[in-house]
Amino acid sequence: MTDRTVIQPADREFGARSTDDRILDATVDILREKGPVAVNIEAVAAASGVAKTTIYRRYESREDLLLAGIHAATTEIKIPTDLSTYDTFRWLLRNAGEFAEHEIGRGTAAAIITNQDPASVELLREMLKVRARTLAALVQERIVVGDLRSNLDVRLVATVLLGAVLGQVIRGGATDEAWADGVLDLLWPAFEA
Repeated sequence: MTDRTVIQPADREFGARSTDDRILDATVDILREKGPVAVNIEAVAAASGVAKTTIYRRYESREDLLLAGIHAATTEIKIPTDLSTYDTFRWLLRNAGEFAEHEIGRGTAAAIITNQDPASVELLREMLKVRARTLAALVQERIVVGDLRSNLDVRLVATVLLGAVLGQVIRGGATDEAWADGVLDLLWPAFEA
């Protein structure tokens, strides 16, 4: 009998990525593509190549797994500080578009709109609120320096801009520079001091 290492199919396919990374990556991919209802231990096991028992050792329930996936997909943004207010809004629209397309995904956006799983959707809304708070802080800062109207409703501005992004993503449109300029051409007169 010879002593040799047997490489399991999952090891060949997934290489050196850790088991935890494979589980979270699969969870986030399913969440983005199909929404929170599709995230379950069986689906994540199939997509990640990790045994269900291994996933259950890390996550006691589907809800724990979904929460971990949502946290993994939630990122903070660093807004450039050397741009004009208009260009900062333009940058935010482009960045939010990429966030919506590549981090949230159409499945998650659709789940939020249809409220198909209210408990999960509330967690997803928290993911969006991270971005909305950053945007609201920027708007408030730009009001203080006099670039934006002093009577702007900060939360409404954040909602309108994020809504424009989500609407564009849901309808399958590009969130490129031309689109960002079009949104700002429409809204800037209402924002500008």
